[in-house]
Amino acid sequence: MTSLSLTNFRSYRTLKLTLGRGLTVLAGENAQGKSNLLEAIYLLAIGKSQRAAVERELVSWEAAEAGGYGIVAASVQRADDSVELRLGLDCGGGRANGVVKRIRVNGVPKRASDLVGVLSAVLFSAVDIDLAYGPPQGRRRYLDVLLSQTSRRYVHGLQRYLRVLGQRNAVLRSMREGRAGEDELVVWDPPLCEEGAAVLATRHEAMQRLAPLAAEAFERLAGTGSALSVDYVATVEPIEAGAAPTPEAVAAALERSRRQERAVGMTVVGPHRDDIRLALDGVDLAKHASRGQARLAALALRLAEAQLLHERRGDPPVILLDDILSELDERRRGLVLEEALRYPQVLLTTAELALVPSAGLAEARVLRVADGQVLEEVPA
Repeated sequence: MTSLSLTNFRSYRTLKLTLGRGLTVLAGENAQGKSNLLEAIYLLAIGKSQRAAVERELVSWEAAEAGGYGIVAASVQRADDSVELRLGLDCGGGRANGVVKRIRVNGVPKRASDLVGVLSAVLFSAVDIDLAYGPPQGRRRYLDVLLSQTSRRYVHGLQRYLRVLGQRNAVLRSMREGRAGEDELVVWDPPLCEEGAAVLATRHEAMQRLAPLAAEAFERLAGTGSALSVDYVATVEPIEAGAAPTPEAVAAALERSRRQERAVGMTVVGPHRDDIRLALDGVDLAKHASRGQARLAALALRLAEAQLLHERRGDPPVILLDDILSELDERRRGLVLEEALRYPQVLLTTAELALVPSAGLAEARVLRVADGQVLEEVPA
């Protein structure tokens, strides 16, 4: 990525920032806008914010109240071409809490799903510890974001699955209330099985590579001691051991869960209910790991994500490190930065410049962020 431009985005009225290779450190006190810069970049990578509950929150308060707009734009240099990305958020049009999202790639209007993966990025943040301690939906999202950046087919297949799932759940709710019958439900079973099996096949294949990458990254970060294992926990049992579930396997799982589905009014098996199990020496990490071990496991998952993205896409991802150094000791701060700098472009935010390892800081471009402005470049 060679440049980033913001208009009415979060705390930024206007910003034009040139970005180069190597490490860029965004230094400043808390609540000054450092994380907003990384959020803008990641928004262009995955098509949605990882922080905002509603997209209206992304537009500066004054612009949103006036029915104005926010814009995030970037120039991206890839291995064999360059791309201009632009994502606009229009608060006009009378929508109370929403915005109209408009996306252009090289000036051509696109859907949000077509934006995903044009710019490849991996975001490391302090809340990643939820990958270890948090609920299953966070780990599913981790996997879905990764696979969406590697395969447009996966993006569209997951969207189709979730649409069918929504229709099927609506029928199940109506059945529980006595307003629909079994004949309405079975209409949705075949497409749910087909789309669900396709999602599961992609996840299953990716986990064969992701799991060892995460284990290797954890070993590099933690040193000798506990070994990390990463396993996909499916609610659909494959017909053949070790294989991805087929449409027939999904259909069999649905049949076994009929009674429970009718009782709760929702589909209880399928990719939307699966999980990723993290364990240290076979012991569930969420139940028994220390906060330090959980933090290293989350970092290992992000490093594995970056490596898999690079392998699958060819172009290396932009690495975004959002205030992750403060909870690491000096040795591991050095290790994490060393791992990150294997990639040609790294952006790191910090409230304490002293936390950045001197070896990385010596070659870094350091920018001071204050009150929603990138004020000056500070010699490292």
